Amino acid sequence: MSVGTNIRKRRYELRLSQQELADALGYKTRSTIAKIESGENDLTQRKLARFAEALDTTVEALITGGAALQRLPDAPAGEAAPAPERPGGGRTAAVILAGGKSSRNRQNIPSQFIHILGKPVIVYCLEAYQAHPAVDEIYIVCLKGWDQIVEAYAEQYRITKLKGLIPGGPSGILSVRNAVEYLSARLNGDDIVILQEATRPMVTVDMISKLLQATYENGSANICHPMRDYMQFAVKGGKPAYVDRDTLVELQSPEAYRLNLITGVFEEARRRGHSLTESTCAMLRYTLGRDINFIEGSVNNIKIVRQEDIAVFEALVKG
Repeated sequence: MSVGTNIRKRRYELRLSQQELADALGYKTRSTIAKIESGENDLTQRKLARFAEALDTTVEALITGGAALQRLPDAPAGEAAPAPERPGGGRTAAVILAGGKSSRNRQNIPSQFIHILGKPVIVYCLEAYQAHPAVDEIYIVCLKGWDQIVEAYAEQYRITKLKGLIPGGPSGILSVRNAVEYLSARLNGDDIVILQEATRPMVTVDMISKLLQATYENGSANICHPMRDYMQFAVKGGKPAYVDRDTLVELQSPEAYRLNLITGVFEEARRRGHSLTESTCAMLRYTLGRDINFIEGSVNNIKIVRQEDIAVFEALVKG
């Protein structure tokens, strides 16, 4: 259930009207409450805390529809897999990009914090990197106002590799730049940085191993999915043009680089006066004339953006 649905449910339990709840929260009319309960309006962490206080419950209960945070037993999730051979003994840092939010999920909160089958989407990603033996450190680029919830998740799910939270930027690529600047003072140039969208929870230990092995060999790697299943057309000016499907790939996440390659890209963009409008580091590298090292991923590596993506992810996890 969405946060709005959980708020309505709790309001019913307390036998409060929308106007009574609006009065308790300082809203002039009940329309704000109605929009939140229907999923039209988003909620920040601060507003969630105010709702939790007014409804005599917890933020976690409003997100999950259940009880407050409870400590789970040991044994991190993720299948066991041998680590790829790591030359030179360098470090590997995973950066979970959780600094954005979608208005298309109809869940009141950013997609990375939605609970699916009892677990936040971001935690599925965190557990994969926690379980991987070659990943030394985890950092999270966090949406403003959600840092306390992220820290609580890390404690609850025993993400012991988490070493820091990094403020998110106004866009995905600016969030990456924040992470690169943050890590430049903590890692060496030959160390590897993995960039993982928090909204792609189907990342696996095996996928990470494949990505890292390619990065050890080539300095960079990008997970993609070949577009082989459908006839493809490019439509311009109302006229279709056939495109060979075997030449098309869907760029996905994660992507990995040696740190000096990413810092070099952002430095070049700065020298050129290039506006950082790309959606990913891979697209920025392409814009600047750098190669992209594509590594085939999985058709199941979906991104949680819309309501229907949640249903697909539930089915994949259950299967």
